[in-house]
Amino acid sequence: MGTEFTGSKVLICDDDDLLRDFYSRVLKTQGLDAVPANNGDEAIEVLNGDEHIILAIVDLLMPVRTGWELIEYMKADDKLKDIPIVAITGLATSFDEFERVKEACNAVLHKGDFDLEQFTSVINSLI
Repeated sequence: MGTEFTGSKVLICDDDDLLRDFYSRVLKTQGLDAVPANNGDEAIEVLNGDEHIILAIVDLLMPVRTGWELIEYMKADDKLKDIPIVAITGLATSFDEFERVKEACNAVLHKGDFDLEQFTSVINSLI
């Protein structure tokens, strides 16, 4: 990835502090700045604020406002609907749920079989 993305901002919405910090460090190695959010409500504040977010990494299961609710909010908003979304899930989903996630998001990653190379590859392909 070139330096043209240096300073570009990626929203990381996950209620797990350790995972948010980990994703942030990985993004930094790619020249990207992470903007953290603990839940969907905080993510909406970020998205409607002054930050220019070029990608959203969203945990599907969170308190307050779930990742699903955040994704639906983004898809319904003309200013946000084109931001690429990477869904992160720790649960095995049914086929129907997985298809729904794939339709709504640009990529789906599972926490249980997390692969750093795959993560960076997906991020780079979406920005």
